[in-house]
Amino acid sequence: MPAVPQPQTGPFRLFYHPASSASMRVTLYLRYRGIPTSMVELVSTGLETDHRGILVFTMPEGDAETERVGTTDLTAFSPEGRVPILLLSDGRKVTQTGPIIEYLEDCVAPDDTGPMLPEDPWLRAQARRIMWIIASDTQPYQNIPFIIQAMGEWGMVKATPTEHPLRLHFIRREFGAIEGIMEACAGRYAIGDDVSLADCFLVPQIRNALLAGIDLAAEFPTMSRCFDNVLALPEFEAVVEEAGGMVQPLVFDEGKFEVYAGTAEQSG
Repeated sequence: MPAVPQPQTGPFRLFYHPASSASMRVTLYLRYRGIPTSMVELVSTGLETDHRGILVFTMPEGDAETERVGTTDLTAFSPEGRVPILLLSDGRKVTQTGPIIEYLEDCVAPDDTGPMLPEDPWLRAQARRIMWIIASDTQPYQNIPFIIQAMGEWGMVKATPTEHPLRLHFIRREFGAIEGIMEACAGRYAIGDDVSLADCFLVPQIRNALLAGIDLAAEFPTMSRCFDNVLALPEFEAVVEEAGGMVQPLVFDEGKFEVYAGTAEQSG
């Protein structure tokens, strides 16, 4: 039977991009948890737009891993073609934000800071409910690349991608569920008075909602209050400012999209 590789203690490299909401979940975790870059080096990937105007993450120019795979095509490095990607020192990789955070928590999280999930089993379950509602039920359906492709290739009604009715529907539907959960368990933050992974997942998705024009305070007051509180923390504030501010920056090329959507409509 082959030997089972043992968990590593680093150093790791996190391939990420500030424009990626999923990346922000991990960078917020790293910053608040106090994990230094000597343990997890942050490697910003490249960024370009395809013919549809959709952002495409690329391998960073001049990086050793880019040279090793021989291309800036991110899918050559990781078949999913998305960030973040955690690279272990032996070349193995971990993708998807939940598994990345869990792996780092198991391997390199400092002993002198508290865990970012509650000890109480019910509260811990509420934190995970919020995390997976965002990762599984909200983000995929409000994602700009999905909206653009659905309009251009699958006949969905045309509208500004950032404020598309389908995008607003899924954000509002799932935020309504999260608001209800938080009414029962929020304190200063999403789960009680301690910062948790639920906050790390909420902040990037709220930035997307603000880009879509949603009035967070009017529609989801509990979420809005906790969002304001967590952004007052210097670690969260710094990560958000580095990524462009409280509102997610524009995330598609409008000129390319107009040409693409028009061409797709004519060919259909």
